Amino acid sequence: MLEFLDANPLSAFAGMFQDPRSRWFVLYLATSLAIAYALFRAQARHDPELAEEGFFGFAFPKEIYGHASAKVDYWFYGLNKLLFAAVFASTAMLASWTFAGAKLALATVVHAPLLGGHPVVAAVATTILYILAFDFALWLAHYLFHRIPLLWEFHKVHHSAEVLTPFSAGRVHPVDDLVGYAMTGVFGGVIAALCDMMFGPAALVMSPFQLHVVMLVFFLFGFHLRHSHVWLPYTGVLGKLLISPAHHQVHHSSAERHWDRNMGFIFAFWDWMFGTLHVPDKKQEQFPLGIGGEEKEFNSVWRLYALPFVKAWRRVARRRARRVPPAPQPASKPVEA
Repeated sequence: MLEFLDANPLSAFAGMFQDPRSRWFVLYLATSLAIAYALFRAQARHDPELAEEGFFGFAFPKEIYGHASAKVDYWFYGLNKLLFAAVFASTAMLASWTFAGAKLALATVVHAPLLGGHPVVAAVATTILYILAFDFALWLAHYLFHRIPLLWEFHKVHHSAEVLTPFSAGRVHPVDDLVGYAMTGVFGGVIAALCDMMFGPAALVMSPFQLHVVMLVFFLFGFHLRHSHVWLPYTGVLGKLLISPAHHQVHHSSAERHWDRNMGFIFAFWDWMFGTLHVPDKKQEQFPLGIGGEEKEFNSVWRLYALPFVKAWRRVARRRARRVPPAPQPASKPVEA
């Protein structure tokens, strides 16, 4: 969902490895690779075949990175960056528009900060409230895409991946992305206005490198393993608080026990609160990926873009057909002898 937003597609490509706001920032890639290496070393001690295969074979197996589904992901991600960078960048402005509107509305009721207080306390409170609002907005958008049939037709694009690589994170239909950006923009704008009402100018989000501090930590701790075959679970209490890479891999499972589970982005407690949490096992679970065979239809970049519209229209047409009563048939004329 999240990505470094730049209206200039060429600059977006050039800058995504250098900008800490981008999920593709070289440091996030390096830390994910380092975690994968640590997991490899731990497993290779007890698995001679894995040790013989080596780290490169463990981290980048040909059957995954050379899979036809993965190749579609590579092209789809590149085209999304080229074609929709400007659209996503302008949609992200919803946060500032919502903030301005909410702040103006609240100013008619409150003319001075309600709490004020120490700048550090205000900054910590604002930082926590903002990330909670932001993450809940992502959870809610994700939940709606799974529960509303028309939206699910667009979200199927993401679930149609037959293998998972870091590029699968970008296997998201533009409609899916636009709804997510709009939801986080509105929630973020409202919470920013509320914090401004409570704390005044001290309502600042702690953002080293212009990235929310919690998001920075989240990206550093194995973000790119979420869409991969490398199993890194959080279990026990931690598994009910945070979404691990294994949590999200389970989310891509087509096994019935995993349907509509683990829709959180950072925090798992939204899923726990609303009954959609599946805490992964410490030992790697085995399950098929995809959408029960339907993923075979999403076998080209063109189909990833167009098929959701076709399927959504068919769904609407079927619904309309059920609502329209059949036209009365004229009585048959008796046959004359």
